[in-house]
Amino acid sequence: MRDFHPLRLSEVRPEIEGAATSLIFDVPQDLQATFQWQAGQHLTLRFMIDGVEERRSYTISNPPWAPLRITVKQVYKGKVSHHVAGLAPGDTVEVIPPFGSFCLTPQPMGRRTHYFFGSGSGITPLFAMINAVLQEEPYSVAHLIYGNADEPSILLREELEALQDRHGDRFTLRHVISSPSMWSWFSPWRKGRVDKDAIAAAIEETPPEAQDVQYWICGPGAMNRDVKTALMSMDVPDTRIHMESFGGTEAENDGVTGVKATATVRLDGADHQIAMAADQTLLQALQANGLSVPYSCQSGVCGACRCQVTEGTVHMRNRMALEDADIANGAALSCQSLATSETLGVNFDR
Repeated sequence: MRDFHPLRLSEVRPEIEGAATSLIFDVPQDLQATFQWQAGQHLTLRFMIDGVEERRSYTISNPPWAPLRITVKQVYKGKVSHHVAGLAPGDTVEVIPPFGSFCLTPQPMGRRTHYFFGSGSGITPLFAMINAVLQEEPYSVAHLIYGNADEPSILLREELEALQDRHGDRFTLRHVISSPSMWSWFSPWRKGRVDKDAIAAAIEETPPEAQDVQYWICGPGAMNRDVKTALMSMDVPDTRIHMESFGGTEAENDGVTGVKATATVRLDGADHQIAMAADQTLLQALQANGLSVPYSCQSGVCGACRCQVTEGTVHMRNRMALEDADIANGAALSCQSLATSETLGVNFDR
């Protein structure tokens, strides 16, 4: 499941006036089962650009019954996002099969209320999730509060509006615009940002219709934190809040320095002993010792480099891809883990 597979592009579609690009993959019959996904999961892509290997994770922006699609927003000076924009139908891209724990599992007989809070390209997993609710949870409702800078930057707008037209009794779409143009006829639900006031207003307008209420958040890290804080101030239990972050390619250094350590690493059925410097992450130490392990975003968001700490302790600078329960059970992200004990045991085979 961690291997790359070459997939042919059946379609390359510019979005929001070329500021984003959707890639639609042609998955051959013998890989159909391998590339099944749950709404909210993502793909890792690998490119060779100017002789350098580049990996990025992108959320699948379609529900599981639709064609395999990712939607990549252009990043200023973003090497990979600009490369993606230059791809064409028929090109081949190396892809790891879908993975990720930020996903919505439909309950066909369930009666739930789902609130979705997104910003920018954070709409991609939420779009897949909303489709899953509307298609496979006939007794549930979905409410989306979607923030953008202006009208032209609204990703998947036509598809969202089509969902609203088809499921107006079960789906509400609210746009929040932070920098509206005075020349636009577009009238958003609210001006500003997806903040505590917007959240409270949305929930007041469309209160829960069921006792089982779930809250899904995806956007830049600051937005995620603000929305979660706002929800918890309204007495929403932490267990009902699900988040994934869209941000930079590297996590910020939180100032914590690890210790020199000796790590015993279980990988592909064999044990390897490596030395870790105090300022090295586990992933960096593994790569320095010529060991190949899965990784992608290197920012603690995607979870591709997940492993199990079996001895000793680590400090993770960022752990967005893990829940508290995962960490309590020993899960760690090698790209973010500094050793905090002189002896470390790590297992990648679990």
